[in-house]
Amino acid sequence: MNSSLERKITELAWRDPLFAGLIERNPHQALAQIGVEVPEGVKLDIRRQRRDTLYYVIPPYSEEPDQADSVINQMDLWQSAELFVWIMPQKLKVQLLAMRQSFRRNNP
Repeated sequence: MNSSLERKITELAWRDPLFAGLIERNPHQALAQIGVEVPEGVKLDIRRQRRDTLYYVIPPYSEEPDQADSVINQMDLWQSAELFVWIMPQKLKVQLLAMRQSFRRNNP
């Protein structure tokens, strides 16, 4: 079955309690188990959504006094499989695409 990376992560987290715990504790190891190559230097924070929780992402603070009130880290939302959302700085879009390509390559 040819599924998307996001669908595979979600289905495994729903069906396999060991994978669900690992994806939150050590996402690099969990993704490696399903053939995803995470580019060096990319940090991952994967969370299982709770029905009673509102999530708020605080952008990084600028150390430059003249830029303190400006947007310093444009964020991008990427919805996939109608059940998964990536939130990332725009500069990491290329790395996410590389991860998705490695999943497809390693899961023909």
